[in-house]
Amino acid sequence: MPDTSAIVIAPNGTGGALGVLVERLAGAGVRVAVVDDLASAVDQSMRGAPPCILLDMRDATADPEDLKRVAERIRRAIAGLPGTTPVCITATADPSLMIACIRAGAADVIDLKLEGTAGARAVVQRVARRQADDAHRIAAHREVIDELMRALIQTERRTIDLEERLAGATDARTPAVLLVENERTVADQLADRLEASGISTFAYSTGAEAVREAETLVASGSGIDLALVAAQLPGIDGLETVSRLRQRLPDLPAFLITADDDDELAEQATDAGVIGFVMKPLVDMDHVVARLAHLARESLHRAREAVYLQRIKQRHERVLARYQSLPRD
Repeated sequence: MPDTSAIVIAPNGTGGALGVLVERLAGAGVRVAVVDDLASAVDQSMRGAPPCILLDMRDATADPEDLKRVAERIRRAIAGLPGTTPVCITATADPSLMIACIRAGAADVIDLKLEGTAGARAVVQRVARRQADDAHRIAAHREVIDELMRALIQTERRTIDLEERLAGATDARTPAVLLVENERTVADQLADRLEASGISTFAYSTGAEAVREAETLVASGSGIDLALVAAQLPGIDGLETVSRLRQRLPDLPAFLITADDDDELAEQATDAGVIGFVMKPLVDMDHVVARLAHLARESLHRAREAVYLQRIKQRHERVLARYQSLPRD
């Protein structure tokens, strides 16, 4: 089999007969990496077809406690390297040990007393080929399942919309902006232009009032899609207002209105969750309003999508749980 790869997990090194086997496998065209532990094997594992994992079990015996340790090591390897089924390398030719390896999930056993290089190479190539076939088959199945999941979500979205129409629900609300600005002229300009752009605007002159009213708006189902807050406000300032609003609405995008081009303020604003600034004086009002309206509509769309997905999750919890448990790349 071309381009066959193997990783030997040998905590005690590859001395003696194991070292000879590794050299002969490499000479026969198998790309072999030797590591000390499972974590290193995970790091060495290559993309694409998973490598054949060889577990050094030369020190294992048929002692019951030894057999338990062997089984546990095999299970850890399978869990740590999904898509692989390890091959155990033994040195005792003990039937009980070989049976324990197979029962624990090993794909095969190479015993250094019984197996020659050709036989060992055949085992490695066979296991690698089977793993590659399994990986291709799983990828094909996953593609089909992904398509089915997309179709399920689209169907559920239409079903939810239809249920709401039949129930007389009116969830087609317009995007909403929470405006906090104590300069009356600026507040009136922004509110009027946003409203004219189809954006509902709730305007307040203090941060404390805005935070209090935001609670009422959210509780009533009105929703807030964007916060536009002046940096300088009486009482709590703009940054503190944004922080309190985002405690209640963690995903709320916020803009800061300011006349100061201050690096320190910009850094503090970023930490508070501010995504942009509106600079005073408002020179290009058309551009500012268009940008804010666009972001408010995007935010409403994301919120709507989140509601859809949450309802779909609730309706198909078991299906989605099984989907999430599928092996991924």
